[in-house]
Amino acid sequence: MERNSRNGGRGAAAPAHGRVWRAAAEDGFARTIAGGAAAYDRRRTLPRLIGLDPRELDGDSAALDRRIRTRLARALRAERRRGAAGHWTYDVSRHLALAQAIAGEAVRATQRRKVDPAPAQDAERETSG
Repeated sequence: MERNSRNGGRGAAAPAHGRVWRAAAEDGFARTIAGGAAAYDRRRTLPRLIGLDPRELDGDSAALDRRIRTRLARALRAERRRGAAGHWTYDVSRHLALAQAIAGEAVRATQRRKVDPAPAQDAERETSG
């Protein structure tokens, strides 16, 4: 058994079952994120998570995608800070929904790259020619 690192390795050993529980929790969290990413619907999810007007989601541009990813990342950082601080406004459901939305946006970006693999190269050709 490992020594407890919180007290400098002195005292009681950390229980082995704690590692098993943590691994199970991390696996469950990862599966929940993956399931939420698969069921992700941008028009339904983003207005309540980051306050985007559904009309703003009508476009399909790289700039909009970047703006959404930036706002989601900022919201997730804020939610993590609230959770770490033990703040009364922390919401584990919101934290999970933000993580699922980020994963959903990553899947969307991957699919977009498969459909349009080299938009940067096309833009480069237009400006240099």
